[in-house]
Amino acid sequence: MSLLLSNEGELMTDDATPDISTLARLYGRHVFQTAYRVLGETSLAEDVQQEVFLRLLEKPAVEVASWPAYLSTLAVRQAIDRLRSRQRWRRLLPVWRASAPATFDSTEHEAMQSERARRLRLALAALKPREAECFTLRFLQGMEIGQIGHALGMTPNHVSVCLHRATRALEARLADARTTAPEVL
Repeated sequence: MSLLLSNEGELMTDDATPDISTLARLYGRHVFQTAYRVLGETSLAEDVQQEVFLRLLEKPAVEVASWPAYLSTLAVRQAIDRLRSRQRWRRLLPVWRASAPATFDSTEHEAMQSERARRLRLALAALKPREAECFTLRFLQGMEIGQIGHALGMTPNHVSVCLHRATRALEARLADARTTAPEVL
């Protein structure tokens, strides 16, 4: 099996199917970083990275226009699914187990940043899937609206509407979290 570059500079094999091991070498770090931006935990991001490439092995993609965009989209979807799954489990576990204290060996600022990131992850998990994907790809991955639309099969206008709705919902959720959060001394 020989490797070829398509007209768009994308990696392909001679039979028009991607070589997964080469894709993993080329884009593995990108997939990990995408998942980490959503999840904020190394171990979970590594799990998502592995799931993305396993999924490609089990069900190869056909006619991918941009591997980085496609893999980012897969990583974001898997990461959001992980967030939702964690939320479901936390509701099932006793409160004392779910809220085990996190230890911070760093400054108060880092603790506040960590708490903000946690609240954002929870708020993202509560969004509609399409809105969460658009928000994550735009603001955490830095993709342009046209790229997001292409990657998700949406019009740029629909992407903009989803981004607006996601931003409004996140602002409301995060404002509610600030007013109901207990004050830390």
